[in-house]
Amino acid sequence: MSLEIALVCFGLITFATIGFEILYTYATLGFGFGFSSQRPVVEKTGFALRVERVYRNQVESTAYIVPILAAAALLGVQSPAAMTTALVIVLGRLGFVLTYYTGIPFLRVPFFVMGSFGSLYLMYLILMQGAG
Repeated sequence: MSLEIALVCFGLITFATIGFEILYTYATLGFGFGFSSQRPVVEKTGFALRVERVYRNQVESTAYIVPILAAAALLGVQSPAAMTTALVIVLGRLGFVLTYYTGIPFLRVPFFVMGSFGSLYLMYLILMQGAG
């Protein structure tokens, strides 16, 4: 997977998570809730809380994954290892989102590690290209 496609896929995952959170909120709290200027504080539990946390975690991961993917793309890192790592990052984040929604913690952690360590390895590849 190219680095540019990985960035697009990461953006699509993020867009889908916020879209799902909005749709779930409208479905459970009513359409008027989204347009109300005086929203009541709603205590979220169970699946609603997971939906919120998935989006929040996806946005937080953007802070460290997107700059690394963008830097690698801008610097022209085109090795097979970089392409494989980009795929691992995207699949890791997608797997994390899906397993978080389903509430399967023992699978969620390996997917999180895939995305996080994948980004660290891509950073290593960037540094090695600059050093070489």
